[in-house]
Amino acid sequence: MGVYDYHHDSGKSDRPQPTLYEKRPELTPENPNKVYVEVWADFKDGVMKPMMIIWTDGRKYPIDRVERCDRASSLKAGGVGMRYVCRIMGQRTELFYEENGMWFVCRKAERKA
Repeated sequence: MGVYDYHHDSGKSDRPQPTLYEKRPELTPENPNKVYVEVWADFKDGVMKPMMIIWTDGRKYPIDRVERCDRASSLKAGGVGMRYVCRIMGQRTELFYEENGMWFVCRKAERKA
C-alpha cells in the first residue's frame, strides 16, 4: 500500500481531468450583444468597485462613477449577475459581473448611416 499523490496523475487514471480554467465564451449567434471585457476593480471593506473597463481590442475606459449596484439580468444580452450602473465618458453603461467570475457589457446598437 502506498500513498496516492493527488497532485500528480500519471495519465493512467480513467477519471476525467478537472478543468483548470474556463475558456472565455466567444461571440455567438445566441448572444450577439454580449461582450466579455476585462475589468480592473478595487476592493475596500469587502466591497468590489469596478474602476476601468478594457475592451476586447485593448482600449481602456475609466469608469467615472458607479451609480448603483444590484442583482439583475440583462434582457438584451442574456445572463444574470451583479449589475453595476456606471458612467463612462458621461454615458450610462450597465456592467455585469456573472457568477462564473467574468464581466460583460451589452454591445451598443450600431448606427446606420
